[in-house]
Amino acid sequence: VTLRLPGGGGFSSPLEREPEKVLWDVRQGRVSIEAARELYGVVLSADGSKVDQAATEKRRKDLTGATGP
Repeated sequence: VTLRLPGGGGFSSPLEREPEKVLWDVRQGRVSIEAARELYGVVLSADGSKVDQAATEKRRKDLTGATGP
């Protein structure tokens, strides 16, 4: 018997995961659009079809408390 579950612990911060890989996880049904935003800091278009790069950068800065230009 094999049981596969998404959401293994991983090796680094979720905020370091490539946004395109998070998008792929959303498309596969492994991660919700909301979890992509809240846990990975990846903001997707309303229909979940693409990464909003500018909003993702801002979201990740907000989550890490980073400051700068």
